[in-house]
Amino acid sequence: MLAVALPDYGNPALLKTQLCDLPRLPMGKLKPTEVVVEVFASSVNPTDCKQRKGTLSTICPLSLPCILGIDFSGRIVRNGEDSPFNVGDEVFGRQTLDRMRELNGTYAEYCIVDCSDIALKPTNLSHDQAAAVPHACLAAYSSLAHVGNLLEKKRQSDKAVLVLGGSGGVGSFAVQLAKRHFNCYTVASCSKRNMDFVKSLGADEAWDYTDAFFLKSAGLTKFDVILDTVGGDDYWSAFRGSLSHNGVYVTLVGNARHLADEKSVDWGSMLEIRADYLFRQISNKLGAAENYHILTGSQIRSSDLKIISSLLEEGTLRVIVDKTFSIYDIIKAHEYSETHHAVGKIVLQIKQSGADKAGGEQVREIVCHVCDLAAESYPCPRSTEW
Repeated sequence: MLAVALPDYGNPALLKTQLCDLPRLPMGKLKPTEVVVEVFASSVNPTDCKQRKGTLSTICPLSLPCILGIDFSGRIVRNGEDSPFNVGDEVFGRQTLDRMRELNGTYAEYCIVDCSDIALKPTNLSHDQAAAVPHACLAAYSSLAHVGNLLEKKRQSDKAVLVLGGSGGVGSFAVQLAKRHFNCYTVASCSKRNMDFVKSLGADEAWDYTDAFFLKSAGLTKFDVILDTVGGDDYWSAFRGSLSHNGVYVTLVGNARHLADEKSVDWGSMLEIRADYLFRQISNKLGAAENYHILTGSQIRSSDLKIISSLLEEGTLRVIVDKTFSIYDIIKAHEYSETHHAVGKIVLQIKQSGADKAGGEQVREIVCHVCDLAAESYPCPRSTEW
């Protein structure tokens, strides 16, 4: 299959688009709740870049060489016996880190995923658009709905949310969710050039983070949830006093110095992060500090994809794609991601869907007798029999 291989940790130039082996099935066949997805599009997340560089290698090592990628949109070509889906269903979802390390990520023509991590693709979205959604939108939804408790407060009036970094991948979804789904007064920070953009997403106010007034505005409004997609103690120190009674501060990054691009996060850094987090939690209990939370992977629920799919289908949410790159331009895609200037999401097009090709294309059950890579479970690109 065509995929992007990462042979070792390092810069984007190490990424190679090439023919790779199909993922081996650990037990020789699909687990009951697994499906094989033919991937038409993926996306580039900041987490992908950190994994590529080895920033997280001490605490979460990859099995190199490997195939990166979390998000995907495609169609099912093979089903486990307990799958609620059908062969041919168009789906979107995410590949968990554990499964990515065991099998492969989504920068590839095929991936094996668990049914719990996918949902039917909204019919009004292309595969490119759908691939931009899962990881970023799930992080935004989990931060607001579950950690920020907005699900419990949904019927309350006069709720307010501040999104720090409102024009990025997570931030652009968070602004829309806060305003259009949770009916909150919504404020977003961004650069001056993106102020009109975040207002078009639904923000009642846009604050220019480069303006001296930005940090001085802290405390002028009380927020039920502050979602920090940027990271760093500067924002926590400045805006902790802007939380309402029982307000929640949620950060996706924590103290940014621990995740600086030029250094690897080692166990010492993790202990420092954990100690910092525990100190703030103890302070919360003692009433000395507001509710401070770092969003963790375990708090992101793939089951929320069904809710997100409905919101996309009905038009409550729209997908913001900044740039789309071909799988052959993966180096440029990662380089662009690391500029941190993307407005919305960066999409990686793996292949055209059957609907995009003249005459369409039928899903076929193919048995391969050429290789020993469990290819009889799904189409094998190296076989001449199909």
